[in-house]
Amino acid sequence: MNNTKIEWTDYTWNPVTGCNNGCPYCYAKKMAVRLKGRSGYNKDNPFKPTFHLNRLNQPLEKTKPSMIFTCSMGDFFDFEVKSTWREDVYKTMDKSKWHAYQILTKQPIIEPEFRDAFPKNLWLGISIDGTSKYWEKPLKTLKNSSAVMKFISFEPILGNAIPDDLSNIDWAIIGAQTGVGAKNVNPRFVDGVVDLITDSSIPLFVKPNIRRQIKDTSNSEWSLREEFPISSQNNKEIIGV
Repeated sequence: MNNTKIEWTDYTWNPVTGCNNGCPYCYAKKMAVRLKGRSGYNKDNPFKPTFHLNRLNQPLEKTKPSMIFTCSMGDFFDFEVKSTWREDVYKTMDKSKWHAYQILTKQPIIEPEFRDAFPKNLWLGISIDGTSKYWEKPLKTLKNSSAVMKFISFEPILGNAIPDDLSNIDWAIIGAQTGVGAKNVNPRFVDGVVDLITDSSIPLFVKPNIRRQIKDTSNSEWSLREEFPISSQNNKEIIGV
């Protein structure tokens, strides 16, 4: 488990790595390729979905309530991720109810096979980059899921293929592409996402790399929030620990 510069979380935790989505801007795949043959990454296929048993209990070593971005180096709901792997991860979440775990996916969300509902300290989200409507089924499964917190990350925002209905969504993130070869953000795409979120009265976390492009909404009934809707300190109240 590692400290991270990602502004909306405290740590990254990767008991499962790898993904088959094939996003051209994926930082996780680039890093896996650099680490191939090391740190648990397969030499021949470093981004193949893989379970890392030695990382499973890492969150239990942190006693301070924290936000933990889970599987930042893969997709937890990839078709090659075994249900037993996910169940083991859920068990760790259950054992460490003082943390809030955040998972992002581009795949339809699968309800736990071995329990009635997701852990109460799990925040589930989907990534939408606006390039196509691949998110239609994942968004539907997210809305219908038992997750206590449901969120959307519009990052990187690269197009205007976005939903028109954010009912049952609790939180949103917006950000630009980063790294070598990053594409400039079209202000029209940014305005579309912000208008959608504003109209839905959903708390919004604005990544620093896009804040200058967010129009002023100070006179609206709802103001943009740059803080978490739930902090790690009051998460216990939300999840009923």
